[in-house]
Amino acid sequence: MAFKLITSAKSDKGKVRSSNQDSGYAGNNLFIVADGMGGHAGGDIASALSTQHVAKVDDFYTDDGKAIEALTKAMREANDNLIKTVKDYPYLDGMGTTMDALVFTKNIANIVHIGDSRVYLLRDGYLKQITKDHTFVQKLVDSGRITEEEALYHPKRNVLMKVLGDSYQEPEFDVHQITIQPGDRFLLCSDGLCGFVPEQIIEENMKIADLDEATDLLIAEAKEYGAPDNVTVLVIEARDTRDSAEQVAAITWLGSAANEVVITEEGSNKFLRVFNKIGFVNSFRKRDEFLSENDPEFARALKEFDGRVRSWKNRGLALGIIITLVLGGSLWGVYSYTQTRYYLGIENGKVAIYQGIKESFGGFGFSHLYKISDVSVDTLPDFQKEALTRSVSANNLEDAKAKLQHIIESVTNG
Repeated sequence: MAFKLITSAKSDKGKVRSSNQDSGYAGNNLFIVADGMGGHAGGDIASALSTQHVAKVDDFYTDDGKAIEALTKAMREANDNLIKTVKDYPYLDGMGTTMDALVFTKNIANIVHIGDSRVYLLRDGYLKQITKDHTFVQKLVDSGRITEEEALYHPKRNVLMKVLGDSYQEPEFDVHQITIQPGDRFLLCSDGLCGFVPEQIIEENMKIADLDEATDLLIAEAKEYGAPDNVTVLVIEARDTRDSAEQVAAITWLGSAANEVVITEEGSNKFLRVFNKIGFVNSFRKRDEFLSENDPEFARALKEFDGRVRSWKNRGLALGIIITLVLGGSLWGVYSYTQTRYYLGIENGKVAIYQGIKESFGGFGFSHLYKISDVSVDTLPDFQKEALTRSVSANNLEDAKAKLQHIIESVTNG
């Protein structure tokens, strides 16, 4: 089946950032979202250079394998370009970028992913996350150390494990292939959206019929949640060619990728910039963190986390033991006190002495049979029967024995 691709794409720097370090590309058959990271202008440079390079392979492919090969090859080349740029300009050390690239082949959506930008699929009114974040907290979730809910608020939730650039290791990509159905909608977004807006709200906005309206509302939702990061949203709908005569949207460049990256010289100092100088305050922006799984620092971070968890568990266990001992001691004190008390009651039709109190709590009794006498309850007057049914309390064992003896004597004397 042939599909017509309808797209809507927008990017916003958000309410906090002084520049947009996201980049995006909505082409003829290729769609990209990249979220740059790094101090100074590093994030702008990394996402723009990488997106502009990978966009060169925008083409109509008939073979899935060749489409994926073209994407991964271009993304590896983008990675090499970033490493070379950092080598030429060491003060840009630490710059890198996430990237999600999607290319269509007939009825297949081919996705190549690295980092924590995401790709979602809306099908039959339900939103599904296709990609998995390459982050430190996702490693903790995968290993069962924390839950998905705990990951949302973890202090290291933005520490990346895989990116383009910022590492001399060969990049590792996740590849996803999805058979398209008419009406499917794909969402590519930076974590300025998915990192702050709840998934159910993203899903509701993705259902809106007009793609431009849906995109605008997703950006607005990110701002409603504070928009502390740049926000890039790219929505693609696959329509049956028989359903619509609309034309494919024109090529759109987003964020930093919409500007030319130039190398200039001022005096003896070379520097990179995106269309104009980065604001002074942006040079002091704390860069996002990157942590390679093969880096000894990852093992130390994991060991530190496990140590903290063990510490939390040990403190929790100690607290639990203390509470248990306190409660246990209190209950034992109460129980011990009840065992100094006695009362008279009925056992198998006979007058009996019980140690403890007649009351119980939660199915747990505080008394037990001490002695059964030979006195039959049937031989007693009604008022004594009624009293024994309710129980006759005694201050101690001697008092209980004296009251039993009084009953025996009353029966003997008639």
